Amino acid sequence: KNIEAMGNAMAKGGPDGAGIDDGGIAGVMFGHRRLALLDLSESGHQPMRDFDEGYVLTFNGEIYNYLSLKEELTDYPFKSGTDTEVIIAGYAKWGTSVFGKLRGMFAFALLDKVTNTVYLVRDPSGIKPLYYSHTSGRTVFASEIRAFKATDYDYQENPDWRVYFLAFGHIPEPFTTLRDVQALPKGKYGEISLDTKSFTLHKYHSSLNEQVMIDDKDHSQTMIANQLKTAVSDHLLADAKIGVFLSGGIDSSIVTLIADEKLKKGLQTISVNFEESGFSEKAFQDIIVDRVSSTHSTHLITNKLFEENFETILAAVDQPSNDCINSWFVSKYAKESGLKAVLSGIGADEIFGGY
Repeated sequence: KNIEAMGNAMAKGGPDGAGIDDGGIAGVMFGHRRLALLDLSESGHQPMRDFDEGYVLTFNGEIYNYLSLKEELTDYPFKSGTDTEVIIAGYAKWGTSVFGKLRGMFAFALLDKVTNTVYLVRDPSGIKPLYYSHTSGRTVFASEIRAFKATDYDYQENPDWRVYFLAFGHIPEPFTTLRDVQALPKGKYGEISLDTKSFTLHKYHSSLNEQVMIDDKDHSQTMIANQLKTAVSDHLLADAKIGVFLSGGIDSSIVTLIADEKLKKGLQTISVNFEESGFSEKAFQDIIVDRVSSTHSTHLITNKLFEENFETILAAVDQPSNDCINSWFVSKYAKESGLKAVLSGIGADEIFGGY
């Protein structure tokens, strides 16, 4: 009952399928809502079991190097073209060492029926959310806070979340709007023993703490350019339609130019603007649109449109953020354009000190 309610609460983020699996073990229950990007067939249904049903996986995200990893897993009898199955096959061969081999954005839970253990794993950059609560030997996890609220468990509101939001414009990790529910730290995995009911955090990724000094300007520019091109190319890997949010800023403009170069044709770009000319970046958007061969759509956000959708936007927000309103509108238009996923320049200001 609770698992079904949690899945239904996250249905908008996973409209392509739903599944529940208890793994054949009492006290364990996995649920999943699918957003299909790779292998859109039923072969990608989740939760997914391995070929001899020793492992069960529920996975959110995308593994960019799954094809190269798959080449190292030739002994595994794959039945799909998904990156999900590569995670299972990788775990079957390498155990928890596979977590450090994955390059991408991901959050997943994996049941190992042999060791009677469940692992909760989150990507090194913390791109994909993964929240959990471990109280009185019971562990509950989900990709959204709203899922916890859908259960009949008594999760109390965190009295400090409003202070965090007003101070930072978002809720900084590991805090959430609920007491006893926290974000799994990025680059770590939680190990849940089904025998002892214990929960232990482990670090599997440490390269983010490594510092390399580069004092040559040309070298740094070349390195950043190559990394950006690789990142954009990786993010374009999909069997579903993908576009780009083009705000007109430097970051999304660079992403758009690289994506156009990689795809050659078929790129879709989306922009939003406001009635107030002082906030419009249409002139900058047009400069990029004229340089690429994309199918471009631009949308005007009026005060009337804002008021009509305000309640819907608030209902759609999971963790509060200053950026939620414009993100909601541009996501709305992306969906109406038939796009399953979009690239954007979000995060560049934080990495490169844009502010």
